[in-house]
Amino acid sequence: MTWRAFLIGLLGVGFMAWATPWNDFAKGNTFLTGSHFPAGVVAVLLALTLVANLGLKLLRRAWALRQAELMLIWCMMIAACTVPASGLMRFWFPLCASPAYYSSRPDLAWKDTVLRAVPADLVLSKDPKSDVARGFFEGTPSGEVVRVPWRAWLPPMAAWGLLALLFWGATFCLGAMLRRQWAESERLLFPLARVPLEVTTDAGKPELLPSLFRRKALLIGVGTSVAFSLVRCAPLLTGADQGWLPNLPVGEILWGTPLGQLGIWAARVYPIAVGFAFLVPSDVSLSIWFFFLFTCFEVQLSNWMGTPLVGGGWGPFMNWQEAGSYVAFAVMMLWAARRQLASVARKALVPRSGVDDSEEPVSYRLAFWGFIVTFLGMAAWYAVHGMTVAVALAFVALAFALTLGLARLVTQGGVFLVLQQWKPVDLIHGLSGGKAFGATAAVVAQMSDNVFFWDTREVLSAHAMNALRISSVFEKRRRLLVPAMVCALLLAMPVAAWSSLRMYYSVGAYNVASAWGTRVHPINTFEKAQRMITSPAQSAEPHYGALAVGAGVMAAVTVARAHFHWWPVHSLGFLMASSYAAHMLWLSFLLGWLTKTAILWFGGGRGLRAGRDFFLGVILAESAAIATSTLLGLAGLRFGPIFLPD
Repeated sequence: MTWRAFLIGLLGVGFMAWATPWNDFAKGNTFLTGSHFPAGVVAVLLALTLVANLGLKLLRRAWALRQAELMLIWCMMIAACTVPASGLMRFWFPLCASPAYYSSRPDLAWKDTVLRAVPADLVLSKDPKSDVARGFFEGTPSGEVVRVPWRAWLPPMAAWGLLALLFWGATFCLGAMLRRQWAESERLLFPLARVPLEVTTDAGKPELLPSLFRRKALLIGVGTSVAFSLVRCAPLLTGADQGWLPNLPVGEILWGTPLGQLGIWAARVYPIAVGFAFLVPSDVSLSIWFFFLFTCFEVQLSNWMGTPLVGGGWGPFMNWQEAGSYVAFAVMMLWAARRQLASVARKALVPRSGVDDSEEPVSYRLAFWGFIVTFLGMAAWYAVHGMTVAVALAFVALAFALTLGLARLVTQGGVFLVLQQWKPVDLIHGLSGGKAFGATAAVVAQMSDNVFFWDTREVLSAHAMNALRISSVFEKRRRLLVPAMVCALLLAMPVAAWSSLRMYYSVGAYNVASAWGTRVHPINTFEKAQRMITSPAQSAEPHYGALAVGAGVMAAVTVARAHFHWWPVHSLGFLMASSYAAHMLWLSFLLGWLTKTAILWFGGGRGLRAGRDFFLGVILAESAAIATSTLLGLAGLRFGPIFLPD
């Protein structure tokens, strides 16, 4: 770690935080940070490794950036990717401004419920005639100077910012306690961290280019990916509105057949997902597509039995089943780490206990007490804003059960796009029969869930675990990594807030190209809160059977895998089986699994190593294509979701 790497990291963080709101929302381009393998950060890493380092080596070899420096920049930037888009800014500001702006609509009866119940420090205004709320949604008239009413925004920014910092602090502390368990005891592969490590392995050595880029299989993978990218972009040359994405019309093919109710509406091929599916163990990649089809057959079976599930694969049954799987998975994951967690507690309570944490990026004592303080701080924040203490503690505990499951999908499953359907607020509201949340607590819980957990493609827990795995490359000053990432977050928040609010007050939140987060999502959020307030028992709708099925299947598959060496399916895929991400990625993971299985059967170890290099080339070339399409999109050229799911 060096000062120059830290400063370069801050520059990268500042640029991403400024550019992402304009790119993702105002322009509606391919998301710059919209996954746990963010294309913008990959582009920066490739530019530093292949361009900047090449120039530095030509001038003086000793000036080249070393692997530890490049990895510090990477870790700072991926942590900061949590802030400017779906991890925070995409929904935070629109939800703060919505109660005042939309409550004046005659079809939304919020004035005596939502608007009265919402705490004043969590929203921009409670006045339906608020000029600052109207300016946020409608923008500044042409010819007038854009002015952001910062004084009005400071209270909600301070209140929500405190919760975000407590949440992120607890995430880092929990990750630090589990790092050794995941990386050393269970030996997870961390495929998304493995790629930048491979790229930078010999960055500081005299050779002009890293050895990875001199391997024949990797160059073939790069060439194949570039050719396929050109094919996908070809329709733009004929005047088409967007490029072409391979998508098998499975739903149309099956419609009218006995399997017509499976609900498979997407069968898309994303080469970057095929690449990550190849890098993970075969049982894991198998589980991603196997459990997706399993949930589809659940929907089909219910139709055959004459009792179709309400909402099909998107309805309450699947939401509760998914919730049961997450809770069971979190319990079993913590049970498997019980010895590691006991060692952490021993070191924290008895510093001279003999537990060695000298090689850890965060001392066990700091991680243990830091997690307790931040966890209780989050619960206190919710209690101050209307929840009972018991509900607040349960709410925070479920939030971490959710984020741990998502982190595991990324670090073990190589799933760079993670999204889930269930929300902690719905589970607690349902299990309590509508009695857990009062009016204020209902609004706060819905807002919180829909700021942090509606779209989890950038959730910090996975980025943090990948960064903690990467910490092994830092021979010196390892314990400066997490403070550096905290600095990145602290810089990204004000820069992204300034960029977002300038953008919204310029063009108007109601007029941005990516309108889901400003039009549909806020109304849905507060309509749910409205139903929780006016009809708590009727809106609870618990599904105990689905919850039991989710927990039972998760437990059964996990136990079977632990006791039978021949068991072929991992339980991990069940976490995302009914999610939007599974619909987007299942075919890609099937292709990756088939490719790896065929190479293992016919190519042996040598073929597997060549396949690994080939797909590393595919992943890097696809990431470069995503970054290039984003830059061209800023210039007005639309590619559509041909590189990444939107």
